Amino acid sequence: MFQKSLESTKAEEWLKQLVDEWAVGIAMKTSEGKVVAGCGEMIAKKEEQGITCEINGHIEGYEDYYQNDFWTVDGTDSTIHLFRLSSDGQIHDHRGQWIDDVTIEMYWRGTFEDQEQEEHITAKWVTKNQFEIKETNYSKGKLLLTTDYVFKRKQLGE
Repeated sequence: MFQKSLESTKAEEWLKQLVDEWAVGIAMKTSEGKVVAGCGEMIAKKEEQGITCEINGHIEGYEDYYQNDFWTVDGTDSTIHLFRLSSDGQIHDHRGQWIDDVTIEMYWRGTFEDQEQEEHITAKWVTKNQFEIKETNYSKGKLLLTTDYVFKRKQLGE
């Protein structure tokens, strides 16, 4: 068995903090500048190799969406993976690293519906009971959508 790096252990501790039930606030801004709001819920559970998250979201003017995420850490190089399956059929492996003690940056690039796409995700712990995710989507280098998520722990709140 190999010795885990300090970065890998730190990332696993960060991910363990996700385990709970969360209320989610959503603000989405389109490339045309239109802003819409929404809300949702997330349930995160510890699995043997990482954390699974089920997210149900409701955004004004859009169909409800569902998303299944699996967060894990590659023990060989401490890369953080966020595997995502969304209700519109997209499957992505976002990969990233720590940029400071509370923030992870992750990226994905690929194609969806025959279009080149790219996603940048920044996840940041604000407090033990709140974290935020900013997701920016691009197609062929042009901004498509920016979505800000605020997750607040349901049981403890603040």
